[in-house]
Amino acid sequence: MRARAPFSRHSVTGGLVLLCLLLMVITSGCKQKTEEPNRTETTMEVGSEEKTEVVDSRGQTDEIAGEPAGTVFEMEEFSVFEYEGPLGARLQMGQYVRECSDQPNDKVTAYPAFKSDKPIYGTATFDMSLVRYGTGIDYCFAIDESGGTGTGYDRFYFDGNHDLDLTNDAAVAPMDNVPGQINSNRRGSQDVFFEYLQFDLDYGPDEPSWPAKMMPRLVRYTGSDRVSFIVPTARRGKIVLGSTECEAVLSQAYGLTGRYDRPTTGLYLGDARESLPFLCSWPCVDGTFYILSPTPAGDKITVRRYTGPFGVFEVSAGRRDMEGGTVELGWLQTREGIIDVAKCPREEGKLKVPVGDYRPFRLGVRLGQLRVGFALNIPQPGETPAKAPVFTIEIREHHPFVLDFSGKPEVVFRSPAAGARFKAGEELKVEALVYEPEMDVLIAGLEDTTRKLGNAIKLPDGAEYQRYQSLDPVVKITNSSGECVAEGKMPFG
Repeated sequence: MRARAPFSRHSVTGGLVLLCLLLMVITSGCKQKTEEPNRTETTMEVGSEEKTEVVDSRGQTDEIAGEPAGTVFEMEEFSVFEYEGPLGARLQMGQYVRECSDQPNDKVTAYPAFKSDKPIYGTATFDMSLVRYGTGIDYCFAIDESGGTGTGYDRFYFDGNHDLDLTNDAAVAPMDNVPGQINSNRRGSQDVFFEYLQFDLDYGPDEPSWPAKMMPRLVRYTGSDRVSFIVPTARRGKIVLGSTECEAVLSQAYGLTGRYDRPTTGLYLGDARESLPFLCSWPCVDGTFYILSPTPAGDKITVRRYTGPFGVFEVSAGRRDMEGGTVELGWLQTREGIIDVAKCPREEGKLKVPVGDYRPFRLGVRLGQLRVGFALNIPQPGETPAKAPVFTIEIREHHPFVLDFSGKPEVVFRSPAAGARFKAGEELKVEALVYEPEMDVLIAGLEDTTRKLGNAIKLPDGAEYQRYQSLDPVVKITNSSGECVAEGKMPFG
């Protein structure tokens, strides 16, 4: 199969596209069947002629004919406030709501009678989708000052019954004794930890709800308010990947998912070095990929080897005057999971990828002396995606997929909006995108690999990444008569 990747609309403001790799972002992809909680539905072939070994924490097995080989390990619950392992304060971070408001949410039908003239309003998105970034299960909240304006925010209202009516939800007060050694904000003018909230996370009519418990936290900076939701417990246990034993930690530190079998459940293996520490990311040990499937309660986790076929993923420069391309680093995403291409085997210089339909999550591609960075086209907060997710990288066992670059780039400006008007002397903010519509990806960077920038950077997983001189685009702004009124570089990032 041959694919064209004409550069048609990619991002020059790379900050829009750096993907927050620790992004809570990331989920409702890797769905498990409710009646079979240890299995993960996937379009990738995982081998069907082996048997699943169901093993308790020290060795008893059962076999289920017709299933891929798998081993089940026990996981124990622990308090994130009492944890003393290598993950440190990372497990206490909680899911952030970065943008609160002084205006009520139009979707909420009723708010309580606030004592403060300046209540804080917000919406938290839990169990965020792996496929449709930024979407998930929305829960509204509001924070009041019971003593009146200026006395301090001390009442947290949360729409726990998910009916968009906050008048029938009891407020919680600040916590008297904050557990453990949780980090407090030193710069904030106010840092409030509220009492625990318990509610049933509503996954919608097609799935049963799941009990959730969290501690809301309000941090007030000058001119901004930030709220996080901290899940007080996590799961851990010893597992074996190939010949390697490690401690697996399942957490909801970056994103509250309720059930532990959701794709963006946090997953750490051994330490804090994972570049993409989520359940949807397939770990690779000694050249073998593994699929990890916890139960919804997180009390057990099944480890299975990927035993399915591989296909070839190639990159072509598409021009006779440029050397053929190679994929240097990055991740490919399916509807169910994410593959680290650096861990994929290579055969005669060609990348071998598990069979499936993918899109670039983030890729670094070398084309001669040029390195091109690709990233998902992530909508801005509140922005509706322009199109449904597409997975155009079709990896098949006997048909190589070739990504080429034969198209012409097209630049589109996100800011200012079409038709916007400005007064003389007013500052103009310009954001440009270069976007490829067929694959729905952005260019996150262009680098000249003949010009190194400093020493190689050590990545979280131990690999090294060399930075090169960025080839920043030049933007010219002209008036209606074609006269250039402003010109300058617009760096990536």
